[in-house]
Amino acid sequence: MKINILSFALLCLLLFQGCNSKPKHPQAGMASGEGATGMNDKSILSYSASIDRNINHFNKQYSLIYTSGDLSMYAEKYSGHSDGMLYKTFSANGTLTETVKSFYFKNDSLILVKEHTQLSKPEGQVQKDTRTYLRNNIAFKMESRTASSPEAIRTLPYLLIQPADQEYATENYPEQISMLENAIKGTDKFEMIFQNVSTYPDASYILLKGKNAANYTASIRVKDKDAFIDSLLHTPSIFKEEKLRLKWKIADKEAVYVPVADTVTSARGLNR
Repeated sequence: MKINILSFALLCLLLFQGCNSKPKHPQAGMASGEGATGMNDKSILSYSASIDRNINHFNKQYSLIYTSGDLSMYAEKYSGHSDGMLYKTFSANGTLTETVKSFYFKNDSLILVKEHTQLSKPEGQVQKDTRTYLRNNIAFKMESRTASSPEAIRTLPYLLIQPADQEYATENYPEQISMLENAIKGTDKFEMIFQNVSTYPDASYILLKGKNAANYTASIRVKDKDAFIDSLLHTPSIFKEEKLRLKWKIADKEAVYVPVADTVTSARGLNR
């Protein structure tokens, strides 16, 4: 009797294990726990979508709006939430082209580059979206779609870009990211120094220029004055060609000065 009871218990245990064991797919759990080098195009899209959904929980840093002739550029960085990170750059060539480029990272590895370009032609607009999937900064898949309006392009599927030699063109993504970091930090060719203040009836503008003979310039609109702005307006020569420590926000596609507290002296505006 004891043998029969033992055999029955063993049989139940084996059946229980068989019902709960499932074959492991090679890509199981890929969307959350795997390293960036093991991701495929579907898991990369899923992960980048999770960054977009949670973007308000990330720490945000942003640059000034830099201009050079008809060209302008602006950068953002989202970090400090989970293991994801996102850089975005906005660039324009006058009214001819506007481009938004997004760089998605997981665990410091670049996994996806999305680019949206709007091109204005005499016969109308051209909208183009491109997605580049990467491992170790090397593209393993590219796809795109093109339409004549933002509404139309959102309804279209992406089509695979098939290179003639089976290899996609190599881009120096680390160099691009380094440039965005410099733009956000105001270093290298994006290091700005004070030039002058232009005053108009509705607002004043702090004008900055590149320190190291760079051809970039930047401006910051002043809506509300404080002690530091008063000093800039009345004694601009003191600050001439100095690097200023300023706070600004981006609103309506321009940098807007954020006044400091009344207890902070105008000397805080100099980075000496």
